[in-house]
Amino acid sequence: MNFNERLFKILEERGITQKELSKKSGISESTICDWKRKGKVPGIDKVLIISRVLGISLYDLISDDHPADYVLDDTEKLLIERYRALDDGHKRRVLAYFEQIYKPELPNDTDKEEKTTASDTELLQQKVLARRLRKLAKLGRITLDETQHASKLNLHLFKYLDYIGIDKLEYVKKYLASIQPFMISEIKSQEKFENAICILDECYRISLYIKVDATKGEEVVVSFHESNNIGIARRSSFINNMSYVYVFADSIGSHVIGTENYTINLFITRGVATIPINVPASRYDEDGFLVRYVYINNAIIDVANRYLEDLYTLDIDFSQIEVFSSTQQLSFTSFGNDIFSNISIMIDSLIIQNTLSGKQIADSALCIYCGSLDLLDSDKQELLDTLRERYKVNSVRAIPQILERVELNLR
Repeated sequence: MNFNERLFKILEERGITQKELSKKSGISESTICDWKRKGKVPGIDKVLIISRVLGISLYDLISDDHPADYVLDDTEKLLIERYRALDDGHKRRVLAYFEQIYKPELPNDTDKEEKTTASDTELLQQKVLARRLRKLAKLGRITLDETQHASKLNLHLFKYLDYIGIDKLEYVKKYLASIQPFMISEIKSQEKFENAICILDECYRISLYIKVDATKGEEVVVSFHESNNIGIARRSSFINNMSYVYVFADSIGSHVIGTENYTINLFITRGVATIPINVPASRYDEDGFLVRYVYINNAIIDVANRYLEDLYTLDIDFSQIEVFSSTQQLSFTSFGNDIFSNISIMIDSLIIQNTLSGKQIADSALCIYCGSLDLLDSDKQELLDTLRERYKVNSVRAIPQILERVELNLR
């Protein structure tokens, strides 16, 4: 069985259409169609993306009677043997190293403009706005208005932050300090008074409303909340996975001398945690870089996947979790074979965390995982109903908030 036959067999077994694979991988549907109809063999860069999207190792994806392009030489076989002999911690370090030195194709000066998701004017506006928000985060005089917003969703978030044990203003400031230009758009229709800024983070469904009072030298965050039932802060699909987005580097990881190729470090907020990630990038101007959105997204999703893997493989004490029915026990017996079990065990992990850092990581992984799912409305509703059934008898007061958090982060 050659690579193409193996790929489409896996897709058939998992019930994944070519259109769905295209959407999740960022590879055009026509290209995938050519692999099947014309027998074209995808390049290794696309094979790497597919292996990530399908959650299958590169070795398993190209094994069996693979084409000559993928036959392992003696050095490659030795690397695999040495890698298999490592413990999990060293394996991750090796993978992180390969991620850092792997240089995907990046745009050159002639096609940078068409590779970005924003026009020059839009990009300039996003840069100015992001810079302004980052500077606000450093001000000691910024305050947070905790009165109820019309949507009431800010109260839900604030109450949840109290449960986690995080200072609300510090959380908002940390979020602002790492905001990226490509994430945000300004909603001028919501700026109902002078010196106001209304921002929507289209990648994380955060709505932010700031009143800037220049006469008193004060900045007040009037509203800060996740999602919105009436659609003001609904997730946008404006970024294609293979699009290049403009970012400010929080620090430089490495640079290939004589080229515009770098690896850069970013801090991205998901859930209540701010996550450090390292991605390949190309210098765009003196202020920032271009990065494929798929690399940012995959790096974030990897955080949840690694956390979930640890939950199923480490000896974790879940004795504090109340078990009332076979439905509740399902997450301990399915070992990652279904979405319900994965979310259940992540909720259980969040409940038993005793430290602030533990709760932050657990919440972040839960939000990332739920946000990475692409479910039909009917499947999403069935999932939420099953989760509510599982947790309807539980002494943990924050369960309704945690389940609401799951719902808000599902696509």
